[in-house]
Amino acid sequence: MALAMSASSLLAGAPLLVACGDSSSGPSYSQWAATDGAAGRINLDDVQEAFKESSSATEFESRVNKIYEGDGIILIRSRQDGERLTLEGWEDLDNNSQIDDATDDQLFAIIKEDEQHQLRGYHANSYYNSHFGAGDFLFTYLIFSSLSRGPYYYQTGPGRATTIRQDRSSYRGSSGYDSQLDRNRQYTSRQQTFAGSRYQEAGRGVSSGRQTYQQTQRSSGGFRNSSSITRSSSSISRSSGIGGGSGSTISRSSFGGFSGGGGRVNFRNDPDSDGWTRPAWLA
Repeated sequence: MALAMSASSLLAGAPLLVACGDSSSGPSYSQWAATDGAAGRINLDDVQEAFKESSSATEFESRVNKIYEGDGIILIRSRQDGERLTLEGWEDLDNNSQIDDATDDQLFAIIKEDEQHQLRGYHANSYYNSHFGAGDFLFTYLIFSSLSRGPYYYQTGPGRATTIRQDRSSYRGSSGYDSQLDRNRQYTSRQQTFAGSRYQEAGRGVSSGRQTYQQTQRSSGGFRNSSSITRSSSSISRSSGIGGGSGSTISRSSFGGFSGGGGRVNFRNDPDSDGWTRPAWLA
């Protein structure tokens, strides 16, 4: 009887021991892939507000990078084609401080034509298409303060990229970032409601550059150190617990689930089981 009781105690404690082991080894790839930062989603309502309120290219770069939750920084470039002005935002997936159309991922473009503006999302953000009225906004500054030659009259330089990384790293440890995460969570909820199936379909349209990036993160294990999941302890403690939280702030449970910008997601150890929830862009 004593032996049976001892065996029962070990069996009862086994799930807890396994859960603790999983937690200490870091997040799974599926958990990382379910975050907005891994997919390249960004709060485009706040991007539009930043564009309207910024008085310089560097101010806009700073604000956009504080909005975004991914690991790579956002680089911008602008060009003029006749009367058409375009400002693009790309995530620097290869971390080389310059935009490479083949390896990086375009998140959005702001276009001015016929005195009207359009903010268009790309790839995981392609559900978004917003028009707003006339106004000079940031384009006037960019045209009259050209920092580069060639087809682009502004693009983020390597030195500027280094500054952005340093500033963003400090910002992500602040309460201001917690507030931004909450704004991102609310934005995601609105888009899921109003964009409906377009929002879900956009998640499947990731670029080839992002697919390569995700595969590299998976094979290298780099996702375990991703800032898309690893928040400061103060940020985690301020989250609202299971099923809540700010933005993609992770509230882990011993059963392998987390809460984020897209709501509660549960995972099981067996990805082939019926209870496993696959992110839309991995379907």
